[in-house]
Amino acid sequence: MTRPAKRSGSSNKQFRKRVPADVQRVAHGETIVFSLPKALAGDECIEVSAQIGTHVEFSLRTSDPALVKLRLSRASEHFERTIAAYREGPRRLDQKERVAIAGILYRDLAQSFEDEPGEPEIWKLVREANDRASSSPQQMERWFGPSADQLLSKLGIVADRESRTALLRDVAAAFNDAAAKLKRNAEGDFRPDPVAERFPEWKPDGGKAPRANRSSKALTPTKLLESWRQHPDQKTVTPSTLASYTAVFGKLKVFLVKRYGAEPAAASLQRDDFRAFIDMRSEEEGVSAKTINGVDLAAINSVFNWAVDQDKLTANPAIRVKRKVRKTAEGGNRKRKSLNDAEARAILKHALDYPKKASRREHQKLIAAKRWVPWLMAYTGTRVGEVAQIRKSDVLKFDGHWAIAISAEAGTVKTKSAWHVPLHPHLIDQGFIEFVEEARDGHLFLTPRPDLYRPEAKASRTKDPRGILGPLQSVKNKLAAFAREVLPDPSGPAPNHGWRHRFKAVARKCGIDLEVRNAFADHAAVSVAGEYGKDELYAAMVTALSKVPRYEVE
Repeated sequence: MTRPAKRSGSSNKQFRKRVPADVQRVAHGETIVFSLPKALAGDECIEVSAQIGTHVEFSLRTSDPALVKLRLSRASEHFERTIAAYREGPRRLDQKERVAIAGILYRDLAQSFEDEPGEPEIWKLVREANDRASSSPQQMERWFGPSADQLLSKLGIVADRESRTALLRDVAAAFNDAAAKLKRNAEGDFRPDPVAERFPEWKPDGGKAPRANRSSKALTPTKLLESWRQHPDQKTVTPSTLASYTAVFGKLKVFLVKRYGAEPAAASLQRDDFRAFIDMRSEEEGVSAKTINGVDLAAINSVFNWAVDQDKLTANPAIRVKRKVRKTAEGGNRKRKSLNDAEARAILKHALDYPKKASRREHQKLIAAKRWVPWLMAYTGTRVGEVAQIRKSDVLKFDGHWAIAISAEAGTVKTKSAWHVPLHPHLIDQGFIEFVEEARDGHLFLTPRPDLYRPEAKASRTKDPRGILGPLQSVKNKLAAFAREVLPDPSGPAPNHGWRHRFKAVARKCGIDLEVRNAFADHAAVSVAGEYGKDELYAAMVTALSKVPRYEVE
């Protein structure tokens, strides 16, 4: 994130950004013109110029924190567009784009003098001077070149030679039209201006994708994600996180292609692109603000911030973009996260009776999952995936008490840690140990599919050569659907994750220490004393389980 710099001998803040080496080589000494808000409200702007060197730096001309923040944001966005334009290289401007750019100059000149145009003779002389300047390429360059270059810089455009030459002719025509209009105003004629209608509205890139998108070297968001994934920093990223990020960037690509016709270079994106993306996710796809902020934008910001740290981008254009989470009014229908007593007993009764009702065609491991996983979650508070992936060898005696071992060796663990969770006596009385002893070696509730592994598969699967993640997700989904069969309220808590909230609530009610509750749930410690390993708390966890009452549903 860009922060204002301090200036020696001045209270005004300064904009200062390093220019990437590749841009320095092609643009050293060039001038960037920044158009910054004059005040916190209104459309009036001030213009500030700065040369490209190893850095671009200039005074923000204010010390007011709010105005500094606003000007810094606008300057950063324009800096990013300009850097992207130099990286893409000079581009062609079609006629509509050239006329639209000339229209900006026309409106600036026509509106600046409209109220007090002066004498008609002045604008007659201006028109004659413009005509003389249009008599040769050298005169056009001297007369119209600075205005055209300044405007191109304000728009963040690097035009090719032919486009710039053609633009000078369009600028000359626009200046003549403005002089004619102001001459009419000076003569007392203020009827609506018909000439202004000939200039189309300027739209950045004409609504088309940047030129760099058509180059295989363009660092698009998709390629940025791949670069992030292959970096050594991401060696410890879990497959589930990778799958989530891949899905988010896939949706972003679809949106950008629809918006621009091709996937833009990451450096050319602006904050409005990400605002429009989350608007689409919210309004068209019905995604909640919590998911947009916690999943979509979390993935985007993680990758783009990494790119800034690696000098692949100079700034993250998605920074501070978020969807506002509407809090429910006091007394409103806030969605519950924890299963209530009736829901808990309904699910456990459904699980207990299921083996007698199951179809013969249903796989025995899935029947076992529906029978035992809800009970294991009810008495341990562990995540559904970490229970559903346990193997026969993960059920063992630890420090003299039956336990399940949670580790990434069985599949995937969110916190990448490993620990033992003691089993409640009720589970043992129900015959869980006998079930495990009679089971075949390997996973108790799923069958891995390493035969489906392909090295060229999508990123999340290339970290899953054991073929566990797909079957695990399938079991999790089926367990959720299984629980919903007996839940009276479909809008209630998530049936799998609700057990975690319920276990902590029950444990708290039973007077179990917070650190012990966190050890069961694999939650972060709240104090330095709690930083000891969960297995160091195992004895306390065993003792705590004796306080947790049985679920009597038989």
